[in-house]
Amino acid sequence: MSKTTSRSLSLAHLTVLEATPPQLVTIAADAGFDQVGLRIYANPSVGATPYNLLGDTLMMRETLSRMSDTGISVLDIEFLRFATDVFPRIPNGFLEAGAMLKAQYILVMSALPLEEETMDNFCKLCERAKAFNLHVCLENAVYTGVKTLADAVRVVRKSGFTNGSVLVDALHFSRSGAKPADIQALDAPMYRYAQICDAKEKIPTQTHDLIMEARTGRLWPGEGSLPLRELIAALPSDIPLAMESPVYASRELPMKDRAQKAYQSLTHLLSH
Repeated sequence: MSKTTSRSLSLAHLTVLEATPPQLVTIAADAGFDQVGLRIYANPSVGATPYNLLGDTLMMRETLSRMSDTGISVLDIEFLRFATDVFPRIPNGFLEAGAMLKAQYILVMSALPLEEETMDNFCKLCERAKAFNLHVCLENAVYTGVKTLADAVRVVRKSGFTNGSVLVDALHFSRSGAKPADIQALDAPMYRYAQICDAKEKIPTQTHDLIMEARTGRLWPGEGSLPLRELIAALPSDIPLAMESPVYASRELPMKDRAQKAYQSLTHLLSH
């Protein structure tokens, strides 16, 4: 399928989380994507699959080989979560792995209760990331310590780091009560890429249900009620879009079929 947009399109790992990083590169290329987002280590706070990409591992070498063969590049590495019970906050080898993969961005979320704590850790991450030519994107979610887009913007602006920005995730953006018009109130450099999915009209009311929706209950673009066209129109026209859509109803489909569905639904959204 030929692309209908000049934007770079990325397949986020959560869409097909059971894929190993080398597998994700291959299925993303086969589906038509330009880039991938990789979860490169076992985040103990979210129970992620323990892919071993920290260091010169066999999986790292295989991932780099498939990137070379397919032309797929790494948009972002995922994801750091600042939390009271997670140490070290920046895992050993994480930034080095991002540099090996030539990733552009680090996705970070914070569950720390005080904004000052989030700020301190965000600044430390930005400072260390500069040496590896990595940009840090802070994502909000209503069940975290950075609940709204405004909260994320405040942290990034106060940090003063030029390699810091906010990440707009269509689900978390909408569930926090933000509107596409809120995006246009900020300078374009505040946005470097965005994550796209759809969701049901009914908003979960319990924290557990909001978390489960984010991890497994999203929908393909066009199957839900999020104002995706308005959201994309409000964002800078040249930033990459990452398809992050773990769809429970499609969980039994082969990984390659889900990747193709992700690409088809995203390009359809962008062409209409």
